[in-house]
Amino acid sequence: MLKVLLVTVGGSPQPIFTAIDTLQPNRVIFFCSDGVKGSKNLVIGEGKPCKIRQNDQVILELPSIPTHMGLTNFQADTDLVLIQNPDDLAECYQRVAEVISLLKQCPSNQIVADYTSGTKSMSIALAMAIADNQDTLYVTTSTNRENLTKVERGEATERVKTVEITVRRKVEQFLPPLLKQYNYTGAIAELKSLLQLELSAESRMQVRKLKDYCHSFDDWDRFNHQEALQLLQPYMSQPKIRSLGMFLKRIINSRAEIDEQFSSTENVKCHGYEIVEDLLLNAERRAAQQRYDDAVGRLYRALELLAQIRLWKAYRIKTGDVEIHKLPEFLHQSYAALPVSAVDGKIQLALNKSYILLSELPDEPLGKIYQQQASKIQNALKIRNYSLFAHGFSPIMKAEYQAFSEVVVSLMTSSIAALIPTGFKSQAVQFPQELNDL
Repeated sequence: MLKVLLVTVGGSPQPIFTAIDTLQPNRVIFFCSDGVKGSKNLVIGEGKPCKIRQNDQVILELPSIPTHMGLTNFQADTDLVLIQNPDDLAECYQRVAEVISLLKQCPSNQIVADYTSGTKSMSIALAMAIADNQDTLYVTTSTNRENLTKVERGEATERVKTVEITVRRKVEQFLPPLLKQYNYTGAIAELKSLLQLELSAESRMQVRKLKDYCHSFDDWDRFNHQEALQLLQPYMSQPKIRSLGMFLKRIINSRAEIDEQFSSTENVKCHGYEIVEDLLLNAERRAAQQRYDDAVGRLYRALELLAQIRLWKAYRIKTGDVEIHKLPEFLHQSYAALPVSAVDGKIQLALNKSYILLSELPDEPLGKIYQQQASKIQNALKIRNYSLFAHGFSPIMKAEYQAFSEVVVSLMTSSIAALIPTGFKSQAVQFPQELNDL
């Protein structure tokens, strides 16, 4: 590894001498103010520009910092960074960030920094940029510092503890926008990077907990319901997590009732349509990410699944294998005439045919609701059917999604309310978007 030291340069060279002597870098990059009276003179000035003062009196004059410290590999064109306005925090930060980004291109560079000298803005910028990139920061100071304006003789270069600052900044500043967009992949990456640091026990526990939450929501988002529950289970004593966990248990039970490849051991009562509610909320999250094709695809599947569940729960009819004898007698002839699958010879009902069957069944509430909104539903389905996601080439934009969602979600929410048994109520819970909700 090649240790590269970044330093801000002010009026006194002594702290920089100490930092270089202590850290023994392979290369030093100086951030200096430009201009005739700028601190760049301490780095490239001729003669003896470095003045060592005691009680405001010059007691020693020395050559430039690179010369005095024997930095034989110093190159002014690459190792001297000039700042036009050293009191402009934005300019200072930008120049430091540019240098760090360039150094990061070489994996063998170990970046360290000392922010003791320079203007306040230069020091703050260097400290911020180093903390943002999780590099190592130092400060040169005295054990008993009496002069608050500058560091005098007797100083030492000490490592600054920035880990807890990094944790707080990432958790409080970087994490909320990711949660707002349900971007759990990004959140997990940020939290994993924090776990590579030397954290306090309290911070490590906090970061691990947040990572478990995000992993759980990511699994849940991908319909890995059992895996998601395992991650949430240890935190179920917390009220906000418990409401999510209980909803997830009901989803698992409702899915097990319709999915032959899925099983549940959860002893929680469900009304059976929670898996449909889960799809509705998943679509809402995709829309928040402006993935409108995906959102419409999930709403379409939810509409299809609602009919599948109703036909199975109430009549033991499978849409993928309709048994004629389970239908009312007056429907036998018409359904027996339907074409069968070329693969397995079974009568299969797609979305539209499923709802038509429901509307033909006597006193069927979902069928009645569908009949009332059939024309709206058919018009809305054109948005999905004409899209590249299905059978056409039209992109689904926000306006198309909203039009589709308004019709389909209205049908499904009113239907679920009409179908769930007496004593049950919908307890669907959307994923949290705020840290305070975790």
